[in-house]
Amino acid sequence: MNEKSNNKSDLVNSRALFVLKIITMSFAILTCVVVATALLTRWIMDLNRKVKESNTKMAKASARMNKFRKERIKHILKQRKLQLKEEKAERKRKDYDKNRRLAYTDSDELDDTDEITDEENALNDFDNELSDIMLEDLEDEI
Repeated sequence: MNEKSNNKSDLVNSRALFVLKIITMSFAILTCVVVATALLTRWIMDLNRKVKESNTKMAKASARMNKFRKERIKHILKQRKLQLKEEKAERKRKDYDKNRRLAYTDSDELDDTDEITDEENALNDFDNELSDIMLEDLEDEI
């Protein structure tokens, strides 16, 4: 019996068993490191994907807002341009009517020239539109 316990103590204290314990612990630690690395990698990849998705959504929303903002600004500018054209045409019409009245009052032929024909009105409208176009071209060049 003494021999058996001696063999047992030899196995317990042997260097081979000590090396096996170290190798087993090394594999256990390596396994833990690999699993932790895999989990962290997966977590980082998921987080990166979510960030990209949120950035994409934000970029799309921002692009839509910029598009609507630009369209609104263009619309406002177009409306203002039309308003200025109308105001300019109104002023020209008033000036033209005022000049015509002055011309008629200066001449004694008020009764004969009181009526303006449709052709004269069309010519006057054409002249007014032509002068508006020429002024716009000049403004665009400047």
